Amino acid sequence: MLKDMNKLWISEVFCSIQGESSYTGYATIFIRLSECNLRCSICDTKYALKKGRLLSIDQIMVKIKPLKISHVCITGGEPLLQKISLDKLIKELHKNKRKISIETNGSILVDKIPSYVKKVLDVKTPSTKENDSFNINNLKHLTKNDELKFVISDKKDFDFSLKFINKNKISLSKIKLLFSPNMITKVLPLELSKWIIISGMDIIFQPQIHKLIKEKPIYLIK
Repeated sequence: MLKDMNKLWISEVFCSIQGESSYTGYATIFIRLSECNLRCSICDTKYALKKGRLLSIDQIMVKIKPLKISHVCITGGEPLLQKISLDKLIKELHKNKRKISIETNGSILVDKIPSYVKKVLDVKTPSTKENDSFNINNLKHLTKNDELKFVISDKKDFDFSLKFINKNKISLSKIKLLFSPNMITKVLPLELSKWIIISGMDIIFQPQIHKLIKEKPIYLIK
C-alpha cells in the first residue's frame, strides 16, 4: 500500500494511435500503470506486470500538459489496483480538459470511476485462462459511454462470448460490444468477421489497429 496517494506505479507513458474502442484512430496519450492481479496466457504486455517506476501525479502531468493531444487512455497492467491515486490522476486529467478512457480487466468494480470517463472492460475468454475473473456486478455500473471487449482466439472463445452476452441479458443498444481477433494466436480477422455476420448480433468488429499498422510509440516516460 502506498503511503503517498499522489504517486503511482507507472510502466510507461507514450503517444500513439488508439487501436481499440470507439476512440480507434485518434492520436492518444497512453498512461500504462504497472502490476496486474491476473495472469492471462495471451497477455501482450507482460513487462507491465513488474513494479515499474514510482512517479508523482505532478511528474506525469508535466509531461502531458504541453501536448495538444486531447485523448488520454489509462491502461495497464491493471489500473484499478491503484484506486485512490488513480482517482486523483483522473481528476487532474479532467481539469486539463482531456478525453479520458480507462482499460480494465473487468475483475475489479468500476463503480467509483466518474461518468465522464469511458470505461472499456475486458471479458476474459477461455483462451486467456482467466475466464472466471469478470466481476458480474460491473454490468450494473456501465453506461452508453462504456464498452465491453472480448478478445477472440478461436471459435470456443467466440461461442463463450455470445453465451456470456445472452446469459447476462446485455442490452446491445446500451453497451457497445467489441470483438477483437487475437492475431497472435492465429485467428484471422476474416474468420471473426464471418462469425459475427452469421450471429446476426449487433457486435462491433474491432481489429487491433495499432498492431496492423505497427505504429511505433513516442515515449514520454519509460
